[in-house]
Amino acid sequence: MAFPKSNMKMFLLVIEILPQKEGIDLPNKLQKLECLLCDYKTPSRAVTRVVYKFKVSGESKILSVIQTTNIIGLERTVAGLSRLGGIQVECQPIMNFETFCRNLQVSEQLTKLYTGSLCKEGLYWLQFDLEYHGKSSDDFLALWKKEADTILTARHKEGTSVELYKVVAQRKVHVFINATDAEQVDFLSLKLPMMQENGTNVQITCKALQFLEDYSQRINSATEFM
Repeated sequence: MAFPKSNMKMFLLVIEILPQKEGIDLPNKLQKLECLLCDYKTPSRAVTRVVYKFKVSGESKILSVIQTTNIIGLERTVAGLSRLGGIQVECQPIMNFETFCRNLQVSEQLTKLYTGSLCKEGLYWLQFDLEYHGKSSDDFLALWKKEADTILTARHKEGTSVELYKVVAQRKVHVFINATDAEQVDFLSLKLPMMQENGTNVQITCKALQFLEDYSQRINSATEFM
């Protein structure tokens, strides 16, 4: 089945605030970065949209998912961030996981783009780095399809709040998921087909997240500490 092509490109920005000898007013710095991560359109109708802005809990780091119809839109965003100084930006081209799953022949019903929303509470970022030593590429892709079926079925039937992106041309997946507690995330990661059947070849990094705007509002609210 053919799918319509889109000129919309997607990127994951990992923005790290670097240490300074004189120290950093972290909340103020993050607020300035938040303001610069914004949607805009050009007179030529090129569009840049910031899908998500997260703060990594306990770290001076921001994640942002950005869509753009013109790569210059991304470059202008990064240039604006860089003018503040004292930051490091890593940029990864990504795609919606659903788009990748279509190539694995996952059902059309499950590969519709996610229209739900992530909640503020219990938000986690999982990075999956997948290898397949000891397996053929066909066996690995069949397992990846099984994994995709499991995750997308859980979202479709059980209402699991999860957003997934695949890094272009790499066996890496970024997962943003809501969970009631850390034990639930741990349990889910161990029960996935990829972990049960190929676990020795999988590396997972897990971080807790906050929406950046919510962090900025709460960190400056005196009532949060009363």
